[in-house]
Amino acid sequence: MNSFQRNHHKPSTLEAVLRLQGLFRHRLHPLGVSPLQASVLLYLDRHPQCEVMEIASALCLQNLSAVKSVQLIQRQGWIRKPQVNSNRKIVKLQLTAKGTALARKIKANIAVTDKLFALADSPKAA
Repeated sequence: MNSFQRNHHKPSTLEAVLRLQGLFRHRLHPLGVSPLQASVLLYLDRHPQCEVMEIASALCLQNLSAVKSVQLIQRQGWIRKPQVNSNRKIVKLQLTAKGTALARKIKANIAVTDKLFALADSPKAA
C-alpha cells in the first residue's frame, strides 16, 4: 500500500493533478516524448491543419513555449509545416506518418494511465 492509498482523505485537486502528471510522464518516457510534446501531438491529431498560436491558446501556453515545442517536435520528424501562402506568415501544422503513429501510442498509454489513476483513487484501493 503506498502513501497515496493510506491517506483516507481525498487528495486535493493539486495533489491529484501532480500525481496524474507523474503517471503520464512515467508512461510516456519509453516513447521518448514529454507530456507537453504529447499534448501538442494529440491536439494536432484532433485538429489537423492548425496554427501554432491555436495550440498555444488551447493548451494555455506562452506563444514562445508553443513555438519552441513545435520546433522540437518538427526536428523529431513528428510534424511538418507546409507553407500556405507566399509571405510565410500562415503555417498550418500537420502530423507526419511517424507523428500519427506516435499519437496512437500516446492515446493507448493515456488509456492505461487513466485506469491506473482510477484504481489508485478508488475506495477499494485503500
